[in-house]
Amino acid sequence: MILSWKAPVYYNDKLIGSYDTTRGSYETAGSNFDYLALLQGAPYPFDMDRPSVHVVCDQAKLLKYDCLWLLGNVPLISARLADFLAGAGDQDVELIRPACIMADGELVGEPFYILNAMHQAQVVDLARSIAQTDDVGNVIYFTRTFFRDEGLAPRHIAREAQSGDLLISSELAGRIRAGRFKGDRNLGFYRAEGNWQPVLE
Repeated sequence: MILSWKAPVYYNDKLIGSYDTTRGSYETAGSNFDYLALLQGAPYPFDMDRPSVHVVCDQAKLLKYDCLWLLGNVPLISARLADFLAGAGDQDVELIRPACIMADGELVGEPFYILNAMHQAQVVDLARSIAQTDDVGNVIYFTRTFFRDEGLAPRHIAREAQSGDLLISSELAGRIRAGRFKGDRNLGFYRAEGNWQPVLE
């Protein structure tokens, strides 16, 4: 089964990382960083600056978690989870060290990494899913989403080419859950069954 890996519903907004000191900022001032590069299912551009990351919560709260979220549904993961994924799916993911991580204005000393999927996959079942499209038929977003389970292999992590969802195999998601990695509320694994159904820990 293919799952979508996204910020959990009711996720604490104080734990959502911005890319600059202004809360809710998608840009890093004085930088050529573009967060959309993290949604393409492609290697991070070699000539693009690494962003800074800013969260409102204090450092002690931040350090409790292995999986946090940046604006745009981009995972920010602990060194422990990064090490696990580097071993479990090293051909699928790229680990990007932010220029800095600030928690409530304090520099975070522990390493965290932005998780970038290196590949795209087309897994949306277009015959069953319902999409909002523009005037020429391009998908803007899906209002009901179903996945074709065979579309991800041999990858374990990828970006869905049309919806932009971060995809993860249920096998790898199960191994992450078994490793007792911690996120706020939960780790954010969802089944696409028309409406998103959480995979409970």
